[in-house]
Amino acid sequence: AGTGLEVRKQEDGSYVLHYADTTGRTSADVTLPLMTVSTASLKQGTAEEGYRVSNVSGVGLWDERSLRDTPYSMSVVPSDLIENINAQNMEQIFKMNPLTQGEDINRHNGVPFVTIRGFQSNNPIYDGIPMADANGSAVSMVEIDRVEILSGTSGFLYGGGRVGGAVNYVTKSPTDVPLRRLTFGNYGGTQFYGHADIGGKFDDQGRFGYRANLLYQGGDTAIGEPVNQKVANIVLDGHLTDALYADVKYTYNDYRKEAPQPFFNSTGERTAIDTSKRYSPKWASNDIESHKAYTSLRWDPSKYFTLRSAFFYQNTRAKTNLVTLNQQVDRTFIPRISSGNPSQKYENYGGYIYLDTRFSTFAVDHKLTVGYSSTVIDQVAIDGSYWSGTNLSLSEIKNIPKPAWGEPSNVLSTYLGRYNNILIGDDITFNKQWSAMVGFNYATTMSRSTGFYGNGSKYEKSALTPTVSLLYKPIEEVTTYVSYMEALERGTVVGNTYTNYGQVFPPLVSKQYEVGAKYDINSNLLLSTALFRIEKANQFSNLATPLPTYIQDGLQVHNGVELVLTGKITDNLTIMGGGTLMDLSVEKANDPALEGKKPTNAASRMGKIYAEYALPWITGLSLTGGIYYTGERYADAANTDKIPNYTLYDIGARYTTRVLDKALTVRLNVINLTGKNYWQNAGYLGVPRTVAFSASMMF
Repeated sequence: AGTGLEVRKQEDGSYVLHYADTTGRTSADVTLPLMTVSTASLKQGTAEEGYRVSNVSGVGLWDERSLRDTPYSMSVVPSDLIENINAQNMEQIFKMNPLTQGEDINRHNGVPFVTIRGFQSNNPIYDGIPMADANGSAVSMVEIDRVEILSGTSGFLYGGGRVGGAVNYVTKSPTDVPLRRLTFGNYGGTQFYGHADIGGKFDDQGRFGYRANLLYQGGDTAIGEPVNQKVANIVLDGHLTDALYADVKYTYNDYRKEAPQPFFNSTGERTAIDTSKRYSPKWASNDIESHKAYTSLRWDPSKYFTLRSAFFYQNTRAKTNLVTLNQQVDRTFIPRISSGNPSQKYENYGGYIYLDTRFSTFAVDHKLTVGYSSTVIDQVAIDGSYWSGTNLSLSEIKNIPKPAWGEPSNVLSTYLGRYNNILIGDDITFNKQWSAMVGFNYATTMSRSTGFYGNGSKYEKSALTPTVSLLYKPIEEVTTYVSYMEALERGTVVGNTYTNYGQVFPPLVSKQYEVGAKYDINSNLLLSTALFRIEKANQFSNLATPLPTYIQDGLQVHNGVELVLTGKITDNLTIMGGGTLMDLSVEKANDPALEGKKPTNAASRMGKIYAEYALPWITGLSLTGGIYYTGERYADAANTDKIPNYTLYDIGARYTTRVLDKALTVRLNVINLTGKNYWQNAGYLGVPRTVAFSASMMF
């Protein structure tokens, strides 16, 4: 406006400027040079984009790459979705995700337990750095930018363990534009909280940035469990030169939960226990204090070389008073309670260094990566005492008086576990349609333990675990792949809660075969599916009382298919849904009674869908909800204790508007709408009906 110029669209799609008024001027048209517009710098995974993420931050030694061109089954949960469902912890995320079987979060001091493809995967990964053990991990939701869930064996990528899958917590980074956001809300019951998220750049050139997340939470859960949590997350980063980037991150987490629900070590039958009631005494508790520090560096001296490295350290102290119940024939329970006097100390540390080189052999392009990674857990505990009660009804458990524990023994139990990995991988591009990813990991696992961790046991084993993937793109929007991967897992050192305390099992080498396809239906909608087969040694507890025996016998074979659809169906409808179907069995067992049985705690069927609908006639208002089905499982190897299937329903709403010229978002979520009584796994009750809400304002 006001320039005297007009724009005309030409037949070939280009645009031409000319003078609207040619009086006294030339009539020559002016053609502007070609301009390319890219969305690469825009934030992925927003609610407006249907929570669709195009790239993953990296998978093992492979660097950041397209999600569609990654030959593994993956699902990404962005921060917008985490905030919009008022997720207090990963339990809500795992419940919603089609690839994961959600379980209890409170066990072992906040460890995010999850089952993927029928195998438990507990050891978290922070910014691509795997932890050697789950104990002391203390995942905090306010530090997470997004969660990348890999479904399937990840031994080559992250070293030992994680046979069924891996969960990578990508933490928050400084923002390119100033961020000032305050959130006040309630996680259910009287659990009110306040959260501040502040980020931006220090300088006008945008070379140095910062991010701070602060959380305070206090009150009772929906069933009267007092909770108190304080979290501080600080991030600094900088482009030290045009080719050199570095960051430093720190997180402090102080968490306490009183009267957490008991653990059911054995149940005579799976009766419908009312999950809306609390069954533990008020003096039972779960305390954890954690310090985490990260640092990473990336150097790109030329277009042919990239050096990537990162280091992680976490120091955690934990104290627990947890109630374990053994059900009797008359449906009474014998409680067993561990002393909370001794504290446990966990140190998790690890890191990696990778060198990427790019070159071509004739018409074939290569991105060759070599590197080393290591991760260690060092934990120390003071031996405590246990108290066992008499037969009580379930309602009487919460009235147990606090036992007189006396002084701790001052006898130390120690455990040291380590995974070392020497890796080489080649990302090969033959042409626009064909590519391959080939790699080898010389993995070493080692453990050393004393006291109730393993009675002086030592262990070390190495193995070469390969992977190979072949990708084919019949059209630009579709990627198909076949892959093979192996994983080394250290032999279990049986702890003192079993009759065969101190026994060391032989190492495990698991194998996975997978065929998959990913289809970009449009820029905001991705459909992916995979067929897989996993073979792993079978390990289980026989659930005997008063102490069970831990057993390794036979081979777990999991055959299955997965399907996931994420993104916008229409401009107003967003979904994240899919399902998993598996055929599970135990084969080659020495005990004939185990042959053909189902592995424990693995649901063979899951179907889940979460949806949001933006009402077209009320700007800013979206209705949300989900339906989540988990099939039946078995709690024991003999398949006599069946955990019933269940279906959970969530509903909610979100409204976005402007108040005093500031963006305001109000969210409401009702979890387990029907108040369904269910078992999350063999030992833990489900989550009762919970109402959560929040309000976020930019300032």
